[in-house]
Amino acid sequence: MTMKNSFKEVIKTSEIQELMVIKHWYLLKIVLFFCIYLFSIASILYLNKNNSSLEVLLCIPFYLASGASLHGICLFTHEGVHRTLHKNIWVNNIIGSFCGYLVLQTMSGYRVLHLKHHKYLNTKGDPGLLKTYVSNKYVITAMEWGYFLFGYVAFLTVIPYQGFIQGNIKDRLLIVLDIFFIFFLFWLLINNLPFVWFIHGWLLPMVFVHFMMNIRGMSQHLMLEDYHDPFKGARTIKAHPIVDFFLCNENYHIEHHLYPSVPWYNLKKVHELITDKFIENNSTIIFSFRDFIFQFINKSIKAIKA
Repeated sequence: MTMKNSFKEVIKTSEIQELMVIKHWYLLKIVLFFCIYLFSIASILYLNKNNSSLEVLLCIPFYLASGASLHGICLFTHEGVHRTLHKNIWVNNIIGSFCGYLVLQTMSGYRVLHLKHHKYLNTKGDPGLLKTYVSNKYVITAMEWGYFLFGYVAFLTVIPYQGFIQGNIKDRLLIVLDIFFIFFLFWLLINNLPFVWFIHGWLLPMVFVHFMMNIRGMSQHLMLEDYHDPFKGARTIKAHPIVDFFLCNENYHIEHHLYPSVPWYNLKKVHELITDKFIENNSTIIFSFRDFIFQFINKSIKAIKA
């Protein structure tokens, strides 16, 4: 049986179809993330009154929590792209877009590129495949480290720009609207809140969001670019339950590529249903992001020495 036929056979199971049902009450997790974010920011502002070294040290866990919750909220933009937030497409898009605005992300631009990524996984046409742009191994290694250190900052401009270039007229209009609403939202916040709140309540937590975005994004496909099917071309990370909580199970990335219509809250169930398929296809499943980072560093060293 070919991989294509095997894949079709898997996705037609009744269990998978049931897991594709959208349950709106899971949207309450956005509210929960927002509450964690507000509590963390309030704690930072309370503790950090004099900017002393001790106060800054005490605030670090709260900066981390606020960044993790902001990052968790923006993951619902990804769900919005796949229409798994709400059965009403207008509500789905509004929620997904607003969740992206908080971290300067345009859902419309992201949708254009991300759906191509799913369609052309690790082949020409995949916007995330570095080999599409360059072939020199040293340049690729440098770009990978650039992604690791500065990726999200670059993507803030690359995603809307490339989405605009590659999208249709409707996509372009929606991208322009997204950018307008992002600027309008932050104009309101900056002009109506104390500047110190902006620094400690958004800018510093965004440093953590930045690196979470970079590491999560890299871990999904890096070092698997030679494979073009989800079983081998993506990576699942069975991480600590707290990590799963803040990542909304997006670290179950093989499962997501196999079944992009399955909402985030059912990806673990997908994993359990098709465990035997992972074994058959020798899929890449690891157990921490630390393992991935070490693998990435070793890969970079070998690429430079070779």
